[in-house]
Amino acid sequence: MATRRGVLAGAGVIGAAALGGLAYRAWDRGVIPFGDNPAYWPWRDWQGYPGDGNARALRAAILAANPHDTQPWQFQAWDDGIVFIANRRRNLGSFDPFRREMHLALGAAAENFVIAAAANGLDTQVMPYEGRLEAEPGNAPVAAVWVGLAPGTPTHDKLYDAIPHRHTNRGPYHPHRPVAPQTLNDLANLVSDQDAQVAFVSDPAARAEMGALIVQATQEIVSDGAMSADSARWMRVSPAQIEQRRDGLTLECSGQPAYMVAAAKLLPDMSPATIDGYWLDATREVQIPSAPVLGAIFVADRLDMKGAIAAGRAWQRLHLALTAAGIAAQPLNQPVERIDRDAMRGRQDTYGSALAQLCNMPGEPTFVFRLGYAQQDAPASPRRPLGWVMRKDNG
Repeated sequence: MATRRGVLAGAGVIGAAALGGLAYRAWDRGVIPFGDNPAYWPWRDWQGYPGDGNARALRAAILAANPHDTQPWQFQAWDDGIVFIANRRRNLGSFDPFRREMHLALGAAAENFVIAAAANGLDTQVMPYEGRLEAEPGNAPVAAVWVGLAPGTPTHDKLYDAIPHRHTNRGPYHPHRPVAPQTLNDLANLVSDQDAQVAFVSDPAARAEMGALIVQATQEIVSDGAMSADSARWMRVSPAQIEQRRDGLTLECSGQPAYMVAAAKLLPDMSPATIDGYWLDATREVQIPSAPVLGAIFVADRLDMKGAIAAGRAWQRLHLALTAAGIAAQPLNQPVERIDRDAMRGRQDTYGSALAQLCNMPGEPTFVFRLGYAQQDAPASPRRPLGWVMRKDNG
């Protein structure tokens, strides 16, 4: 028969092992920070180095907004310019069947590049390649934008300074702190042109109706098995996984409070259905109700490549300007993702005309978002370093 002392000793060993196992998991999953993860180094090296040559401003380009942090770009440097290439292997599948959001990302990267190139004393000429985005085009890379370069006078403004501070903020905003109408008007003038126009919705009734469309689209996405799976494969949890891949959606960037992020890391990996449930709840209960302003970017044809590039440039410039003004922003592009998904399956669109009417805009919506004053700061997302995305076959 075991003695009382033996039982207590055994319990102590088991308890110590359990605590040790918990401590190891906390370290392994990043609950206990340890070291400096290289996945975030590009945010500190964003200004580049003289030895980078014409590619120097590309260190800012790789910090651009992009869907699910897929970073779907490659670059080819020449003496007189840079080719921005859509790396179609890094696609979102059914989430982006026409690779429209992929080309928005290329436009955003081009905008960051233009701003950083000006600060480095280079004049730029942005020339998107023309064509129409096709359904499921395959994985072969395709040139999307040519940016010509010429010597110029260094010019550096608040948008350049905002580049390393621009992050998607998925947390709660202050719902009763409005964004001034004049601020919205200035922002619209900053980013709207003949190729892309932005509309802001701050009227409570219209905002509630637009929010309901976003929630409805989110519900349809999480009920769609293919879209759910295509989203889940870009989730990254452990520091080792983040360091290895340097892309994707992290728990830190989910907008959840720190204690919930820690709990999620300690627990077994969530299923796609559980992740979808959190996303839907956050959209419906936090992101829509707390946003004093919703908005959308419109183009003449959302599947025109040139229009997609223009819209991506507009979003990047808008988000940088918002960052400089202390205003947070987050894409809520679920309605347009459903437009593309329905088009791919031959189904009637139920979102485009409704968004156009609410925003009082001609053309087609291609990007939906929210903005406001954040209750908490947003962290940086992982980034693949410049060396990983440069093509070497430039002679």
